[in-house]
Amino acid sequence: MMQPPEHRPTPAGPEYGIFFRLNDTEADPVRQYHDGLDLIVHAEELGLATAWITSHHFRSDKGTIASPLVFLAAASQRTTRIRLGAGVVVITLENPIRVAEDAVIADALSGGRLQLGLGSGLEDWAFGPFGVDWDDRLRVYADKAAQLRSVLDGTDLGGGRRLYPPAGTLRQRLWRVASDPEHAGEIGKVGDNLLLRSSKALTFEGNLVRHSEAIDAFRSNAGPRQRIAASRTVIVAETVAEARKLAGQHAIDLHVKNGNGEPWYGDPELVQDRLLNDPELAHVDEVLLQVAPAKLTLSQWKSSLSLTMSEVLDPVRTKGRAYARVS
Repeated sequence: MMQPPEHRPTPAGPEYGIFFRLNDTEADPVRQYHDGLDLIVHAEELGLATAWITSHHFRSDKGTIASPLVFLAAASQRTTRIRLGAGVVVITLENPIRVAEDAVIADALSGGRLQLGLGSGLEDWAFGPFGVDWDDRLRVYADKAAQLRSVLDGTDLGGGRRLYPPAGTLRQRLWRVASDPEHAGEIGKVGDNLLLRSSKALTFEGNLVRHSEAIDAFRSNAGPRQRIAASRTVIVAETVAEARKLAGQHAIDLHVKNGNGEPWYGDPELVQDRLLNDPELAHVDEVLLQVAPAKLTLSQWKSSLSLTMSEVLDPVRTKGRAYARVS
């Protein structure tokens, strides 16, 4: 996969962060929110570069945060450096002006650390209460994403009224999800950043090929400052057996079924080997570590992240490989 030199990730390799969901529908949601904030603080203390949170409406086992910008505004008050990502705001179900207003306030409170991800939505049952037709979602998504970009650009919304406070550089920190090359190329062309997503209809090997094509299409249309992020599912424990036990066999099977291959659930040696031999990571700017579809407690997440940093990323960085830039 060839890329124009000005678009390649830096010689130091991709940055690393976390991507997580609060998805225990049996737990106290308020307690989960506080645990999520603690996890972001822990990630910053470890030196990770970014923390992304998913968004889902109503009671979903995929996540329990319907308002990621509110959550990230709270996270901004407990951190000082780590970038804070909404992954993603389902713009299909939102008013673009209101999303822009919430985003610029969250960004201001964070000191310019917000990363605003947009998606079309994955749960058809969530659309009815918002009055949006599921079958029309892709058209609505494209229209509203374009409206949001216009609002962030400071377009006159009528009578001289414009977004206030102004968006500053937030427009350059818009991210959109894609898995196919055509969509990735369009994302690059309009100036947004790319969140790579796997397709459940493909095998892991098929997704790697599709991602390679999507990366090439994005880079050929994007400017030098536009970025690509990919996610990897990782749990690190003292032994492979312990990591797999933490995850559970159902999560492992589901990960493979969804076209993501074998998750990186293992000891430091196994995960380091997977990282060093991953063909995609040399071509992205950010790698987001997640545990889903496994569900870990806060203490288990913290332990896994600490081992990932001290026993996987730090040693790889010390060896001088072009991976594992964490800050």
